[in-house]
Amino acid sequence: MAQPKGVCGTTIGMASRTQASPPIDGIYVDQPWLLMRWDKAHAAVHSEWLGFANTAELRAGLLKGIEAIKDHHARGYLTDTRKVRVVVHDDQEWIKKTWLPLAIEAGLKRIAVVIATEGLGKLTVEDVVGLTDDQGLVSRTFESVDAAWRWIAEVPKTG
Repeated sequence: MAQPKGVCGTTIGMASRTQASPPIDGIYVDQPWLLMRWDKAHAAVHSEWLGFANTAELRAGLLKGIEAIKDHHARGYLTDTRKVRVVVHDDQEWIKKTWLPLAIEAGLKRIAVVIATEGLGKLTVEDVVGLTDDQGLVSRTFESVDAAWRWIAEVPKTG
């Protein structure tokens, strides 16, 4: 298996899209650590973290989320992080300084984060969620996907 290369903007272990249109099936990432897709029914990006992602995988996956936001003019984003065990400090800083501004610039208004009920993963994800407070992006944590979808549905579709 080839080693992942790069950290920012690289499609580590993911098929790279060269066409200018969104994937026909709506799936942006389908890897053992992340499933990310456009959820047409909820008009939002939906990511489900399935296992450990190293720095390169995490950042590449999040950048695919930026593509999805842009492709669909998404205003809502639901991320299920219940299986995340840790987000290292450097990745937290990258999310704050790089990913959040890109998401906001792309038009994102709301992020619903489904978190584990306990453990280190819960704590580090809560730290990341707290980073959005001063960025002009509304975020909230949930213990269930259904509750998160209900909240995402409240985001205005325009404006």
